[in-house]
Amino acid sequence: MGIVEEVLRDSAALKRKKSIVGQMMAERTQFEGVWKKLSQYINPARGRFDEDKTADGKRRDDVLLDPYPIEASTKCAAGLHAGLTSPSRPWFSLGLQDDELADFHTVKIWLDECQEIMMSIYAKSNIYNMLLNLEAELTQFGTAASLLLEDYDTAIWARPFTCGEYAGNVDSRGRVVQFARKFKLTAWQMVEAFGEESCSDAVKSAYRQDNYKDYFAVSTLIEKNMNYRPGEIGVGNFPWRAYYYEDAQTEKFLKIAGYHEQPFLMPRWTTVANGIYGTGPGHSALGNCMQLQKLEKTNMRLLQNRADPAMLVPASIAKLNRLPGKETVVSNAEVDVVRPLYGATGAREEVLQVIQFKQSQIGAAFYNDLFVMLSGNDNPQMTAREVAERHEEKLLMLSPVLEQMHNEVLAPLTKRAFEICMRNGLFPPVPEELEGRDEELKVEFVSLLAQAQKSVSAPAMEKTMALAGNLAGAFPEVMDNINLDAAIRKHAQMSGTPETILRDEKEVEKMRKARAEQQAKAQQLQEAAAMAEPLKNGVEAARLMSEIQPENNPMADILFGQR
Repeated sequence: MGIVEEVLRDSAALKRKKSIVGQMMAERTQFEGVWKKLSQYINPARGRFDEDKTADGKRRDDVLLDPYPIEASTKCAAGLHAGLTSPSRPWFSLGLQDDELADFHTVKIWLDECQEIMMSIYAKSNIYNMLLNLEAELTQFGTAASLLLEDYDTAIWARPFTCGEYAGNVDSRGRVVQFARKFKLTAWQMVEAFGEESCSDAVKSAYRQDNYKDYFAVSTLIEKNMNYRPGEIGVGNFPWRAYYYEDAQTEKFLKIAGYHEQPFLMPRWTTVANGIYGTGPGHSALGNCMQLQKLEKTNMRLLQNRADPAMLVPASIAKLNRLPGKETVVSNAEVDVVRPLYGATGAREEVLQVIQFKQSQIGAAFYNDLFVMLSGNDNPQMTAREVAERHEEKLLMLSPVLEQMHNEVLAPLTKRAFEICMRNGLFPPVPEELEGRDEELKVEFVSLLAQAQKSVSAPAMEKTMALAGNLAGAFPEVMDNINLDAAIRKHAQMSGTPETILRDEKEVEKMRKARAEQQAKAQQLQEAAAMAEPLKNGVEAARLMSEIQPENNPMADILFGQR
């Protein structure tokens, strides 16, 4: 038995991993009641909870008489996508933790080329589709998840999940370090994913009989490898490890895989204390979404009562035809007896007003006023500054969420994609300044929302600069309070100005020194010219006097001693 086979057949390890997954799934059950309501009343297409695979095609929106919650949550997800990870504009830039090393021109050029390659890879793969799914899940459930895997054709491939398909666990600092998932595969899918020799006898039998209808339960656990030894080469010596096994299997793993970087994303909209799962706009809007459906029921009942009221009919009338244009023949004595059982009550106008109010509350919970503006087509050239000026309060409320997205989605995604490209030789040759050095990557986010968040404080800076400029006319010394170099660089950073536009501080210092030297030389020349002018005039005067004949000029006689 080889080392790999021995590791796969470690039944004690399999038992421990099964126990971990079971505990994680048990911990998750306390959240499922709310998640099911979020799925039922906001967007029933999302969320899978203890369902058979054959139920995927059934209708799920039977509770939603008013589909406005779907529209509101979709706008929120689309707005996040347009503002944070729009495919049509750069939303991240690459740098190094060592600022001095990152200032080399060749390093900057190399990092820019790497960024362009990564953007191209994202566009060709399913990364943007995955990000939109994550943002939709975050909006509705407050938590989302996806796998990030290497792919031969597109370099990186993502597998997004919906709520109820996965479970997580956090360390003492609240970071997600364990990710578990239960799912079902057909025999063909099992063999394609893990190989026939790794599957159980039941799977092999179904596969050989071309049975594509029966599903087999599979579980996976991805966790940080606490026994990882950097720099050593060994079986399973990776920072992250993934374990796959059949739920019915007790003897061996289906597969054990290793990853150089965290292979999953599990962002939370916002967390409380050391919580595993987050809460989001869906939790805030859930009460109003449930009330909205009850109001729609009332509205439809009022409409039905008016259009088709309950009727009081004599027993002698065997059948009353209530269809439009139809007749029911009765005796003259019974004509006035057929009438509505009771008069219509309730004003639909009031109900409609309450419905509109509830819809506005739901839209506000999902930040529709901000996100519709970002994703709308009325002004596609809107700048981050305009966004900040119009929605400063909303941006401040979104600040924690943007930080969560940066820390738990975009930064891990960018770093994993960068390392995958480096390992597979997809980047240009490393510049000589970086050869032999293991420098940590620094990611700066320059999306529309990230820039708008930074631009919130820009107007205050501009007002201060304008006031100082106005006062400088009467009191020039007031400008001594302003560090103009620091101000212009800070404003460029807040407005998202590309770093390549600004000169390096050392280069600026050299330019100023050279300019000062040129000015000093020019001043010396001016002073020399000013001193030379009287001397030149004196010499010219002496020359003229020397040309005058003394006998004809009394003054010359005096000067030359003739008299």
